[in-house]
This record gives sequence, structure tokens and C-alpha cells, in this order.
Amino acid sequence: MNRAKGYKLIPLIAVWGLLCGFFGVDIPKAVAATSSKQLLTQADFKYLGAFAMPDNAPKGDAMFSMGLTLRYVNGELHMLSAAHGGPQDVYEVRVPGLSMKAPFPQAQIVKDWGEITGGKAYTANGDFYINGLYWDEADKRLYWSYGSQYNAIGGDDPAVGYSTLNDTTGTITPVGVWRFTGRGCKATQGCVMPIPQWFADANTGGKRLGAGCGGPYSVYTAGPVHLGPALAAFSPPDPVVNPDRSSLQFTTLVGYPFTATEYGPPDRGHRDPDYYGGSGDPTVWNPRNGVGYWTGLDVLYQAGVWIDLPGKHGLIFFPTLGNGRVWYEGSTVHAERGSHWWFVYDPVDLAKVAQSQKQQWEIQPAATWQVQYPGLTYPLGGWSDVVGNLISGVTYDNITRRLYVAVRLGDPEYGLYGVAKVHVYEVQDNATSDTTPPAAPVGLRVK
Repeated sequence: MNRAKGYKLIPLIAVWGLLCGFFGVDIPKAVAATSSKQLLTQADFKYLGAFAMPDNAPKGDAMFSMGLTLRYVNGELHMLSAAHGGPQDVYEVRVPGLSMKAPFPQAQIVKDWGEITGGKAYTANGDFYINGLYWDEADKRLYWSYGSQYNAIGGDDPAVGYSTLNDTTGTITPVGVWRFTGRGCKATQGCVMPIPQWFADANTGGKRLGAGCGGPYSVYTAGPVHLGPALAAFSPPDPVVNPDRSSLQFTTLVGYPFTATEYGPPDRGHRDPDYYGGSGDPTVWNPRNGVGYWTGLDVLYQAGVWIDLPGKHGLIFFPTLGNGRVWYEGSTVHAERGSHWWFVYDPVDLAKVAQSQKQQWEIQPAATWQVQYPGLTYPLGGWSDVVGNLISGVTYDNITRRLYVAVRLGDPEYGLYGVAKVHVYEVQDNATSDTTPPAAPVGLRVK
């Protein structure tokens, strides 16, 4: 299924603008700002190749790392990820070259930053995992989204924190964590991502960061969990005004809060109908009239990015979906097989939610398509609890217009199980295809 939207409203807006000016009525900023752009489609992504992440980290297990974010250090492209197990150390790698076939270049660790939360990562039941990372170049902050995988206590636990990095001394300083009271931690603990400033100015009161992504966090009713992508906008916290563990104001953009009432409302995220579940299973709504619904098997951690180009844009999520028989048994979820997808949301629809013209569950992806990442066998094998080949991190470089998608255990060339492989795409924009690319920072080195 591929349903892409295009916008041809410029002439109408021009006429409307004249009429509004005549009658003294303001043009809504969100409509004027978004209507000239087209939605990103599958054809706008050119595959460039891949590289492998490290198979070992100084502390923890690099093969099961979570989170992926990029930054430039002295003009050189680096990425950061969080190792699994023990203290979740964040390590930084130098991005190598790309290859279309094995053996793939492997990123080398250039810095182990150590445990990044410094005891700040509070949850009501005491356990937590880091799900996502985001380096905010504007404020020089490393945001980390985190939470408990099994939380039956604290629906409003803090879900986002940040640390500062000192490249001169090689030290990391955790600053604090923040909650989103009323939104719930399970709707905000998956990722942090930037929101285009023009969209924030027009629709969210200037809130330029997004928290969410989604994810199958138990217990469903505590929070609640969202069965589909989720995102809420917030402003960078000021520790003086917003002390550690305090609540931040937010603007809802999309979400599908759990309900046991079959077929809602609230609705669930729509998906392909290639699955079936048992009668009476609240985690599964079976397909109806050719429409599939997000299930408790469908995985989404730090797997979202907002791409904004002069001529095209879209908020993209990268879920791993359960197919065939999907069910809940033995205190966990199971899938017979699986697949990788891209879901593209239209910023026009997000603006309608932000402006309270629609409920968060009343919008759906404007375009979806199935993806097969090179090196993996499809359909994906079945799983219990969490899929092996989940998307463990996504990040976008707006300087080079490259999209980086990390797939866990995606390269069997390294080790017994294989390390994460990062697949790289160049994002095309017809509106600027014949113009000079944006200037890179001085001394930029991207292999």
C-alpha cells in the first residue's frame, strides 16, 4: 500500500490571502506553511549502502545496543549508541565508509562516555532501559529517553533526561529527568527527535522537540501504552524553571492510547492486514474491511524521524510488525513471523491535532510501504517478547540529507548472532535537485 499526498493549493491560498486581507482575517499559519510541500514517498529515498556497528563495547553488550544519534566532532561525523546490560554506557563511534555488499566497514569506538544517567533515571519500580538518544546541536545536549519495560505502577514516571558532554575532559554530566503528566511515560519514553522550527512556531507554541515514538511497554492499562506511533512536542527544559523530576508542558501530535473496547474509540494505528489473533485477546484487533490494526506484537522504539526539505517533508516511523498468527500467552507476546515497514505521517494532519481540530487517534499514516533491508531473510522469523531484528535507532543528517537506520543483529558477518547494521539512504527533493546542496561545516569529513 502506498498512498502519497501532494499539495496543489498555492493558487487557492493566494486568492484566499487576498480575500482575508480585504476582510481583516488572519491566515492560519499552519495551512500557509505546509500546503506548498509534498509528502515524501518511497521513490525519494536512494539506498547508498551500509556499515556495521561495533561487536564489543568497553562496558555492556554492543550487539544489543539501543539508540542512535549523530554529531560532528571537528568536522568528522560521529554516532552515539547505548550498550545493553549492566550500566548502560554510551559509546561514540567514527562513521566509516559504506558498502553495498559484505564485508561491510565496521565503525570503531573513539570514546566510551560511561553511564550517562548518573542516578537521575528514576522510575517508580526501580528498573529502566535506555530506548533512544538524540544529540541536540543547538543546546549541546545529549537527550536520552528511558523507562521500565514492565511498569504497572507509575504511569507518569519521568521519561526523558539529558546530559552534557565535555570533549576536553572526556566527562559526561547528567542534568535531570522530566515527566509528561497526563501524557504518560509509555507514550514518551521511546525517543526524542527535533521538530522543524517553522512547524513549532505555527502549531506548538515554539516547542521544538518531540518525545514518544511508541513501543509495546507492559502493562498496557498502566499509562496507558499506545498501540501505534506516538509523539508530543515539548520545549528544551530549563533546569532552573523545570527542576529535576518535574513535569513539562507538551502539545500532543499523534497517539493511540490503549482501550480494551474492540475497534475503539480510541482507534489504533492502521497497518497491513496480514495477521490474525485469538478471540477475546485485548492486544489484537483482527482486520476488518481490509484494514489492519496495530497489535501488541508491533515494535517501535527509537524508530522515528521528521524530515523537512524545501519541497518535501514527512514524519516517518519504522515499525517491525508481527504477521501470521499473533497472540499473548505465558505472560508475553508472540508472532509467527514479521516484516519491516515505513509509515509516513503528513505534517498537515499533525497540525490539525496540535490545533485541536482532530483527536490524536483520528489521523493515520498518509503513506506506508514494506521494506526489506539487505542481508536479512524475509519474512522475519517469529519471536516471543521482542523481535531480534528490531530497528534499534534512526537518525537523520540534515547537512548531507542522509538517513541512517540501525537494524539489530542485521549483519551475520560479525560474531555468532551478528551486530547492528546501519543502512544509509540519501533523501531526494525534486524542488532542489538542480540547485547547489547546502553548505557543509568547515572541515566536514563524511566518508
